[in-house]
Amino acid sequence: MNSAVGKGLFADAELPPPRIASTLKMPPKKALDRFHVGQVGDDTIETFLQNGFSLAICCRECKRLTEWTPPDLARRFGAKLKLRVADLCERLVCAGDEGCGAHDIAIFPHLYDDPTWRWAPPTET
Repeated sequence: MNSAVGKGLFADAELPPPRIASTLKMPPKKALDRFHVGQVGDDTIETFLQNGFSLAICCRECKRLTEWTPPDLARRFGAKLKLRVADLCERLVCAGDEGCGAHDIAIFPHLYDDPTWRWAPPTET
């Protein structure tokens, strides 16, 4: 089998850093059943980045669990640091190949598993 990597096709491509194995687990059923978006409070994307939190996203219909790590959050929302996580939750849908299409989503912070990761806030010019 021939590999195109290193032979021109992807030689200059910037590869993402390897993913750290996550300790994220599905929350207990009681916690999921009791979740409401008001529990998130006024936390913003910036708050999550400052504290090194991932955003755990759980579909309450099909129990799909997804983690947006701090690097994911910085990439997706770097220009929208003041976005309230509660406002984001209201727009989330269980989508994609494995998704069920439900809008009943629970979110919670999860301490990111890469202890070397640090957020560098944008500098004001």
